[in-house]
Amino acid sequence: MRIDQILPAFTGGDAISNYAVELRKFFQNWGYHSEIFVPAANYNAGIDQVCRPLSEHSRLSSSEDIIIYHFSIGDITADYFRKADGIKIIIYHNITPAHYFAIVKPEMAIALKQGRQKLLELASVTDLALGVSEYNRKELEAAGFRRTGVIPLTINWSGMDGEPDRDLINKYRGKGEIILFVGRVVPNKKIEDLLKAFYHFKLIKPKASLVLLGNYRDTPDYYEFLQRIIQELDLKDVIFTGHTTHDELLAYYKLASVYLCLSEHEGFCLPLMEAMQFGIPVMAYAAAAVPDTMAGSGVLVKEKNYPAIAEMAALICDNPEFRQKIIKGQYRRLDEFRSFPLEEKLKEMLSPWINQG
Repeated sequence: MRIDQILPAFTGGDAISNYAVELRKFFQNWGYHSEIFVPAANYNAGIDQVCRPLSEHSRLSSSEDIIIYHFSIGDITADYFRKADGIKIIIYHNITPAHYFAIVKPEMAIALKQGRQKLLELASVTDLALGVSEYNRKELEAAGFRRTGVIPLTINWSGMDGEPDRDLINKYRGKGEIILFVGRVVPNKKIEDLLKAFYHFKLIKPKASLVLLGNYRDTPDYYEFLQRIIQELDLKDVIFTGHTTHDELLAYYKLASVYLCLSEHEGFCLPLMEAMQFGIPVMAYAAAAVPDTMAGSGVLVKEKNYPAIAEMAALICDNPEFRQKIIKGQYRRLDEFRSFPLEEKLKEMLSPWINQG
């Protein structure tokens, strides 16, 4: 028997790709043949030690095998999964609602809308649908999937090891508070709201900086919109890092005073957990899967009251006792997350189809 996984693409260091590698270890430890497959368009020599072309899957698999599809956007992988033989399982990483991209990147909006439609089409042919958060599971249920569950992401904590970029550390240390956000500069992340909150924070902490760590080149119209807001507010010390090295990422995490996320749509939001790992107090807007990920830790922002958000961030910076209380609660959340029996839970969910003897 085989337990294979298919992904739209595989990228080293990417959360979904790392997750698939970790699950493959489980399946192989259970004694099953297990490989990861990606479409030929996204297959290259750099991943040939980890993946195989999707075109090879059909000749290797049978109707008794399990095929797990990591669904994050509709593409040809969804069509293959729908038509394939075997026991079909989806792990749903969520799809950003199309309306966020309708103006700044219409072609992306179309792809996202098509992805939502493909998800609906897969409901009738899928044996088990798993979300990486309870929020995602509820979306699967609403889409018509009969059997659903939650199986959280794994986090490669070793990826947080290493030596931070010393030049960056020396450049910013002692020069004012740093508000950090990590993620792509795209509309659902609501970077404009971060700018507005930072405007009010800057009134309290004039030396502060806002670091927006993530790629902005894929959404140039949105980036220009953000630049206009910066000019209108006469904001200084807003840093768009673009692509960063691993050492630079570590440095920004080490430097951050507060991690602030005002995103309106997240299927899990891994950077929240990374920030907790670095002992950074986390403030995050209570939207989509964020409350599931935070699980009572950090500071959950219920309303986008920018002056109030700024005042809370300043309090965290100025009150060591309050700051430590938040960090302590976040470490408890991390311990809870790490102790989740992922392999045991996954085996239980697959038990109707696998031989556990």
